[in-house]
Amino acid sequence: MLLCLITFRNINKTLPDPLEDVLNFLMTIGSPCLAAYSLQITHLNAWWLTKSVLGLKYPNSKAIAAVMSAFSHVPIRISSNPTLLPSLIVLPHNDGYWNLLHKEVEKTRRWSIPLVMNFVWVVFATLLTVIGSFYTPITGDVGYAIVATWTYLLPLIMGWLYVGSQPEPNHLRDSLEAANQLAWVATDQKDGPAPAGDIAGQPTHAIELMNGDEEEGLARKDELKTVPVFNYARAFIWSTNAHQVLSMVKRASSKAALRIPVDSYGPGRSADWVVGSPGSVAAENRLGTDEQVIKYCTAVTPFERVLGTPSPIIPLGPVSPRTPNTSIALLPFYPPPVPTRPSRWAPGIWSRVALAALLALGLQWGTVGAAVAIHYWKPPVGLGCRAVSFLMYGVAATLSFFLCLTSSILAHISRPQGDLQYWRPLPHAWVNFGAVFCGYLGKGLAVASGIGIITVSFFQTSGIFSNCFCASMTLDNGIHDVYLLAINYVIGPGVIRVWIGGLVLSFSTAFLFGFSIYLGTPPSR
Repeated sequence: MLLCLITFRNINKTLPDPLEDVLNFLMTIGSPCLAAYSLQITHLNAWWLTKSVLGLKYPNSKAIAAVMSAFSHVPIRISSNPTLLPSLIVLPHNDGYWNLLHKEVEKTRRWSIPLVMNFVWVVFATLLTVIGSFYTPITGDVGYAIVATWTYLLPLIMGWLYVGSQPEPNHLRDSLEAANQLAWVATDQKDGPAPAGDIAGQPTHAIELMNGDEEEGLARKDELKTVPVFNYARAFIWSTNAHQVLSMVKRASSKAALRIPVDSYGPGRSADWVVGSPGSVAAENRLGTDEQVIKYCTAVTPFERVLGTPSPIIPLGPVSPRTPNTSIALLPFYPPPVPTRPSRWAPGIWSRVALAALLALGLQWGTVGAAVAIHYWKPPVGLGCRAVSFLMYGVAATLSFFLCLTSSILAHISRPQGDLQYWRPLPHAWVNFGAVFCGYLGKGLAVASGIGIITVSFFQTSGIFSNCFCASMTLDNGIHDVYLLAINYVIGPGVIRVWIGGLVLSFSTAFLFGFSIYLGTPPSR
């Protein structure tokens, strides 16, 4: 299974230093459910976002979904400047921004012949282990339990290849920096947008990558790590950011569907809608002042609250390219639009977290549980040295996963949101402390568990477990009769059935986990 580990390392080329490389390796093998959860929550979040924009016809909506999905692999920050993000979504000047990012993020899903061949070699190495077991004189240490345990790496390899990861170090960071050079921001002049430039003391662009100097305290430091196993730490903040972007795109799309131009909001609004090519929105309808652009993406009128459609203007006649539409403004009949505040929790995030956690736990206990079953039902029957070792590994990996998940939840709860005060200083400090404590304990337990499973695998293959104590005693049944020592070194039909059953359980679990990612593919993929 060493080839499997090498393959998994080959797709993770975003590691900034060797120490983090080792941490990623140990945490991945030390807590399979944590690594599987990071994969599943990344996929489910991308599935939710892609599905949410399928019916939208606003320019760049599909590109926005693809870009935001790829940004789940890196720590991003949405600017608090109210003009930057709406300008990025509405202004036609920013089409080049989204086109460039869309082209670059497509490279995060990259299949290659070497990676496929590495996967084939993993399966081939497993087959050699099975064949070699029939020529091994010690049936207790043939390696079937090791094969069953490490099977979870197979769907992780294929899953990250399918979901995507950075093809090279800092790929998304460099792509975003290049795209930000093309970004424009609305001004107080409808036809005079300006390039997004430096604003003293404020973020300069709508979407930027965070760095260590920008984060507050230790509670959210794991969000800055770009290795795949740490995607769990960004699940909540990414969903919040994606929901903020999605909400603006939806409001802009619904207004465009009703032929409402951007400059219909605010003083000096116009009721004319310019008809462009079929299925598109003319650039003239996407121009406006900074105030109009903000309201176009964020304002919610009472009409929308009741009917679900932001319709301050209703066309009264047919629209043609030569004849502007005749319409009536309904804004005077309603109170002023009410800006909305983004929610701390994105819609459906808890159901996605629960599903990802269940699938991850199923993968781990389907593979590690198969290893425990192989040694439990092999003479001496019971919880012997080998079965207990794999059982302890599974328990430690599960506990590590729940600690890391709790840390990510507490870190997101304690995150400042705008200028509102959600916590008094003391509760906020305790929540931060809980996030840091659970994070360090969970990661430490995962690292210790990773070292432990490597040690157990070494003991298993070197025959250290084939001593008198381990061969004749189990924790649940005590010391067995001495004659079982002889049976322990004989290949019988019962032992072969246990081997086959364990391998079938582990490989079928890995297959179902990988198939769940394929089933969750949005229709556009």
